[in-house]
Amino acid sequence: MPLTHTEAKERIAAGLRRVNAITQVFVGWIPMFITRPLVTPIALIFSQLAVAQSSTSQTQDQIEVIVVNAQKRQQDIRDVAVAVTLIDGEQIARQHIKDTTQLAALAPNMKSSKVAGEGTAPSFNIRGIGMFDYNTSTVSPIAIYADEVVSGGANFLDSTLYDIQRVEVLRGPQGTLFGRNTTGGAILLTSVLPQAEFSGYARASVAEQDYRALQGAVNVPLADNTAARLAFNHVDYDYSIQNLDANGQDGGMRQNSVRLLVASEWENASLLFKLYSEDWQGAPKPIYSAGILKASGTGARCLPDEVGSRSCVDSFGFAPATDDFWQTEADTADKRHDTDSWGASIQWQWQVNQRWSLKSITAHKDLERFHSFDSDGPGNFIEGSLGSDNQFFSQEISASRQGENSHWMAGLFYLQEELKQQNDLDLFRDFRANPATAGGAVQFFYHNTLENQSFSVFSQLDYNLSPDWIVTAGLRFTDDSTEYHAIADMDVVGAYIPGVWDLRGEVDDREWSGKLALVQKLSSRTSLYYSYSRGYKSGGYNGGFASSEAQAVDSEYAPERLNAWEVGARLQLPQWDMNLDLAAFWYRYQDQQVFINRTTGLVPYHVLKNGGDSRIQGLELSLAYTPVSQLMLDLNIGYLPKAELGEYQEEDLYVAGTQLPFTSEWNISALVQYEINLAGGRLLSQLGFDYQSDFYFDQNENPYLQQQGYSLWHGRIAYQPNAQWEVALWAKNLFNRQYHELKFDSIAALSAVTELRGEARQLGVELSYHF
Repeated sequence: MPLTHTEAKERIAAGLRRVNAITQVFVGWIPMFITRPLVTPIALIFSQLAVAQSSTSQTQDQIEVIVVNAQKRQQDIRDVAVAVTLIDGEQIARQHIKDTTQLAALAPNMKSSKVAGEGTAPSFNIRGIGMFDYNTSTVSPIAIYADEVVSGGANFLDSTLYDIQRVEVLRGPQGTLFGRNTTGGAILLTSVLPQAEFSGYARASVAEQDYRALQGAVNVPLADNTAARLAFNHVDYDYSIQNLDANGQDGGMRQNSVRLLVASEWENASLLFKLYSEDWQGAPKPIYSAGILKASGTGARCLPDEVGSRSCVDSFGFAPATDDFWQTEADTADKRHDTDSWGASIQWQWQVNQRWSLKSITAHKDLERFHSFDSDGPGNFIEGSLGSDNQFFSQEISASRQGENSHWMAGLFYLQEELKQQNDLDLFRDFRANPATAGGAVQFFYHNTLENQSFSVFSQLDYNLSPDWIVTAGLRFTDDSTEYHAIADMDVVGAYIPGVWDLRGEVDDREWSGKLALVQKLSSRTSLYYSYSRGYKSGGYNGGFASSEAQAVDSEYAPERLNAWEVGARLQLPQWDMNLDLAAFWYRYQDQQVFINRTTGLVPYHVLKNGGDSRIQGLELSLAYTPVSQLMLDLNIGYLPKAELGEYQEEDLYVAGTQLPFTSEWNISALVQYEINLAGGRLLSQLGFDYQSDFYFDQNENPYLQQQGYSLWHGRIAYQPNAQWEVALWAKNLFNRQYHELKFDSIAALSAVTELRGEARQLGVELSYHF
C-alpha cells in the first residue's frame, strides 16, 4: 500500500535519526584517507567543541550570522555545503592586496603566482588544482567572478582590487549554479555598490621601490531610487630587483583603473550597470639566469643550493657579477608591457511575486595586450613576446523559486570568446653573428585565432527535509567548443619562410556534471555537511610556442573530470568568541590537464596535456577568535598530504606519482589585529604571515626547480584621530625573505634555470580621508 503523508514523514525522520547516529563517528572515519598525525588532534578538538556546544545556551539573540553568497543568494554559512572563505574589503585595503593573485594568503590551500611576470596570465591553485601555464589561450580551472561576471580566458584572470566590498573564495568544483564549469573553485569579487547618500573617500600611499598609489571613490545619489559610484585606482611602482646590465632596465609598472556603477531599485525590480577601464604600461621584471655548471669548467653540475651564486655558470660561462639576491644582469632595454582593456555589464532582477524571481546578466569585455620577455639574462638566446587581442561576451538568464521548505534555481549560460594571438619566440639570436653557428638561430612568429563557445543548462535544488537537515541536488549540461586556426612563420639567416604550418581544427566536448550534498544542523550554531561533486572542464587547444608542425598538431588536449568527496563542520562557540570551520576532502581526477615541461632538446617545449589520473586529499581549518573585544585572531591551515600526478608517458617523457606542480603540503596563514582608544582617537595594529612549504615548479620534481618553504610577514599600524582621517605605516615581506615567483627549466638550452625572484621588503606610509 502507498504510504500516507504522515507515515512517509515518520520514515524519513527515522532514517535521519540513523544518519544522525552515524555522524557521531564522523571524525572516526576521516583518518581512513588522511594521515593520523593531523586528524587525531582535530578529532579531539571536534569532540570537545561538540560537548561545549551542547552545554551552551542557544538563545537566538546570541547567535552570530555569517552571510555568504556562495550559492548566488544570501545565506547563513551554516546552511551551505561549500567550503568558503569570506574576506572583507577593508581587510584587503589594509593589507595592500593589489590584485587577485595576492589573495592566496587569506584562504587555506590556495596559491597564486604571476607565472611569467607582472601583466602575464596568472596562475591560481586551490587544493592542488590549477594551471601553471603562461599561455594566454589557457582556460583556468579556477574562475574569477567580478560582480557576477565570469572571467573567461587567462587574460582576464588578473583583476585589480580596489573599492571592494567583499571576496569569497569557494573551494571545490563549481558548476550547478555558476555560469562556467570549474573543477578547482571560484573567487567571487563584489564591488562596493552605490548607496543612497553622498559619500566617498581618498587614499594615498608612498613606499619603497618608488611605489606611489592613489585610490578613491565618490558615491552620488541621482534620484530617489538611483545612485552612482565612481571608483578609481592608480598604482606606479618599480620592481625590487636591480638590473646591472648596461643594456637593461629595472622594470616597473603603472596601472590606472576606473569603474562606474549605476544602481536602481524599485519595489519589485533592480538594475545594476557597470562600466570599467584599465590601462597598464611598463617594463617586465628582469629575470635571473642561474647557471647550474661549476665555474671550474669541468662540466660538473652545482648542487641545487649553490645555484644562483657566482660559483655556478651557464653553457656560455656567464655568472652574475654579484651574489646579491636582488641584483641581476639581463638585456631588457627593448622589453615592454602594454595592456588596454574595458568592459561593461548590465544586471536586472525582477521579483515576479513572493516566490518567483528572474535574473539576467549580460557582459562584454575587450582586451589588447603586448608583453615582451627575456629568459636568458645578458645574452640573446631565448626571448620573445606575447600579443593578445581578446573579445568576450556572456549571457546568463536564471529563474528561482523560494518555497516554504525549498529553494530552486535553474538557468541558461552562453559564452563566446575570441582570442587572436600574435606571439614570437626568438631562439639563439647571438648565433647569427658567427657563420659557424648561424644555422642554429631561428625566430618563430605565431598567428593564432581561437574561438571558444560554451553553452550550458544548470539547476540546483535546496530542500529542507526537516529543521535539522537540508539536501542539495544540482545538475548541469555543458556543450563547449574551441575552433582554432594556427599559423606559424619562421625567420632564419638569409630567409623568411611564411606558413611553416597552417592548421585548422575544432575540439568539441559535451558533458553532464552535478552535485549531491547534505547539511546537518546539530544546533543553531553548529552544522556538518557531506558533499559529492562531479567536476568537469572541457578540452581545447594550447596555442603555445611550438617549434614544429608536429608539436602544433599535438597541442590539442582532452577534457578532465573530477570526482570530489568532502565533509566539513562549522562551529560557533560564543563562550570562547570563536568561529571554527573544518573540511576534509578526497579528489580523484581523470585525465587531469597539466602543463608539461619537455626538458629534452635545445628548443624549449611546453604544452598543456592530460597528465593522467591524479589523487588529491587534504584537510582545512579556518579559525576566527576574539579573546577580548580589542583583539582578533584569524588562522587558516591547509594540509595536502597527497597531491600526486597520475601516470603520463609521451615518447621519452614518463611521469608517475610525482607531486603536482605548484602544490605545497602545508599552507598556513595568520593575522592578529589589535585596537585601542588613544588620545581621543583609535590606534589599530595588525601583524600577519603566510607560510608555504616546499613545492616544485614542474611535474618532474626537478631539484633545481624546487622552492624551499618560506614565510612572508606583513604588518600595519594606523591612527584614526576621528572618523574622517587615518594615517598608517605598513610593511610587506617584513623580514626581507628571499623567494621565487617562478623557476623555469632552461637547462637543455642554456644549462641554466630562468628565475623570477619575489619582491623584497617594502615599507610605506598611507593617508586616508572619508567624507
